[in-house]
Amino acid sequence: MKKFVGIGLIVALSIALFSCGTSKAKAQEHPFKVLQATYVNSVGEQPDLVKTTIKISIDNKEIKLDSVYFRNHKAPLKRVEIDENSLFKGSFITSTILHDYILHSDPKQEFGNKPPVTVSKLPFEIKDNEAVVSYFYKDKINYYKILEVKED
Repeated sequence: MKKFVGIGLIVALSIALFSCGTSKAKAQEHPFKVLQATYVNSVGEQPDLVKTTIKISIDNKEIKLDSVYFRNHKAPLKRVEIDENSLFKGSFITSTILHDYILHSDPKQEFGNKPPVTVSKLPFEIKDNEAVVSYFYKDKINYYKILEVKED
């Protein structure tokens, strides 16, 4: 009796393992298509700060994009134009100057130090010309990877 149970268990496990290999994972269907994704860098009144503005155009005006992850930064997206397509815009500011910090045994000597700018690690692995947008669809947050963001 133990022999039949052992053989049955082996057969069941082998069927389960082989059937897992034949099933294909379905790619996630997105309810929109990205028509254009561009960015522009601009220098404002303070020459050591660079403002990066990202514009993303999609073909579904019912979808609202929430945020964009681009070059180690996260920026909220706002809808700026609605016609048959939707245009979203987001921006973030980066500094081009590396700050020198005064380290001294007397804390009073360190008074002028600015707090360090921390760049949080993104939850995605993306290249410099790629971005990921988050959006809500059917009350669930989803993510869409844009493979090429062009400089405007």
